[in-house]
Amino acid sequence: MTIWQAIVLGAIQGLTEFLPVSSSGHLVLMDKLLYLKGNSLTLDVFLHTGTLMAVVSYYFREILALLRRPFSKLGLRLLVSTMPTVIIALLFEKTFEQIFHSGATLGIEFVITGVLLLYVESRLDQRGIPKEKISMSGAFFIGLAQGAAILPALSRSALTLCTALGFGMKRDDAVKYSFLLSVPIVFGATIFEVKDIGATSFAMGGTLWLALAASACTGYLAIFGMTKLIKTMSLRPFGYYTLLVGLFVMMDQALFHRFF
Repeated sequence: MTIWQAIVLGAIQGLTEFLPVSSSGHLVLMDKLLYLKGNSLTLDVFLHTGTLMAVVSYYFREILALLRRPFSKLGLRLLVSTMPTVIIALLFEKTFEQIFHSGATLGIEFVITGVLLLYVESRLDQRGIPKEKISMSGAFFIGLAQGAAILPALSRSALTLCTALGFGMKRDDAVKYSFLLSVPIVFGATIFEVKDIGATSFAMGGTLWLALAASACTGYLAIFGMTKLIKTMSLRPFGYYTLLVGLFVMMDQALFHRFF
């Protein structure tokens, strides 16, 4: 992997992890289009570590407060949201892994993400409730949505954001809740992958560290952008974008077989 490939992949991971367009879906897409990624588990660890650093640094105070008071109203709701995701990941790990690497369902997953974003935006109640007041059942369904997003092109941020909005959460609180919810999942997934690559991998290859840095920096910018713009920005551009990407992939899968 070259220096520029590492920077490009890191930037893609960082931006698309926190924008509602699917980071894993874009990495699979880049693998198919440009042959950049391959199936490197070590690279996955570095990319996810970068985005984890971004969200932890941006929400450091909130995360510290949650660690001090894990059973606060918000802490309990995040715990309820995390549980179904963990269960889904453990039960269907092998199935999701096969689907992920094949890219067979990539197109339809992008389309589902796009349709969901467009539908929720069209039905949105602009008032909303604070994140601490969402019902426990709402928190549970947000966790189910995050679990479904283990599939590559079902965007984690899109599904959790849309579900939170669907249960009446305020737009800015829905974004914050979605990003905070990513911390235990990304951390757990990273630790789970680290045991399979060995500690020596972290000392090898400067390009991997460049990928991590690019992922962390662009991830931080993506969080900053979403939190500042969500109050006035429509989700429709993201919906149209993912819908078009999905249709492009499905067309290639059905007719041309150039990339898929």
